[in-house]
Amino acid sequence: MPVTRVRPHHEAAVRVTYDPYTTVLALACGAVRDRVRGRDTALARVTDRMTPAGIAALAPLVLPGSSLGPDCLTPVDAARDTDVAAELERLRGLTAAEVADDLHRTFAGAPPRRWERVAQRPREWTGAVADVLERLWADVAPAWRAEAGLRSREAERVGVAAARHALDVVLAQAHPRGRVDGGLLAFPDPEALPHEVTGDTLALAPVLSRLDVSISNLDRPGVVWLAYPVPSGQQAAADPAGLAALLSPVRADLLRRLRGEWTMSQVADALQVVPSGATHHVDALVAAGLVQRHRDGRHTVVRRTRRGEELLALYT
Repeated sequence: MPVTRVRPHHEAAVRVTYDPYTTVLALACGAVRDRVRGRDTALARVTDRMTPAGIAALAPLVLPGSSLGPDCLTPVDAARDTDVAAELERLRGLTAAEVADDLHRTFAGAPPRRWERVAQRPREWTGAVADVLERLWADVAPAWRAEAGLRSREAERVGVAAARHALDVVLAQAHPRGRVDGGLLAFPDPEALPHEVTGDTLALAPVLSRLDVSISNLDRPGVVWLAYPVPSGQQAAADPAGLAALLSPVRADLLRRLRGEWTMSQVADALQVVPSGATHHVDALVAAGLVQRHRDGRHTVVRRTRRGEELLALYT
């Protein structure tokens, strides 16, 4: 699959926004995605709260092979907190010409077939999307308010990471299939951009925990905008300024203890987890560029990378 590459400027301004609008958009997209792909998940059952018109309006965003959507769906100002009612009013107020122009820019003048109906009836589409989000927000608002503490800790965690030059690790966690190498975030993308994306501002929007949906807008000049699930559980409860908050307590412990080369069996024994659990934690550290693994005869061995050594020094 093609890959999109994102390289924020090393001195980029970092903004963490409180963005309930994108949270409900991510929830809606994730629900329709799971339904379209035939997954029997709690997220898919959220579509029971949607009208057929609403499901059809969101489907072009999540069909297999899709990743691009019009900019008008993301917040008008990526570096500021959002208000759901104001964003929905903005969506409903878009003219047909504005939506058509957005589609033209997004798809270089040739919207794919799945977007043809939207191009023909743009006001009907924006209205259907706004109706879905308004209905879901009534259900989601209590959960959003309940996670205010998680978002505050996430803002502090990101701030510490920026101060300690560890934003690459945050970026690795902001996309479920992302990998970081040399400060560059790369992730598989069926409609990948043909060039590296750069920006002087990195805007991060933590959405509901455990949502399993990431949304980005990489088309705005100078701004890299990423929405991702806020860390929860042990990771969020830890000291936001500590290595355990950045990586999770288990992974921080493994990175500290990993001297020389360890087999995966040694990793599992040290963490007191089953082999699949050890693989899960090592995968996350590999994605963040902090450890590397390779075959050595019959064994798979892992060791810290130079970046892993640097991170330990930064957080010591």
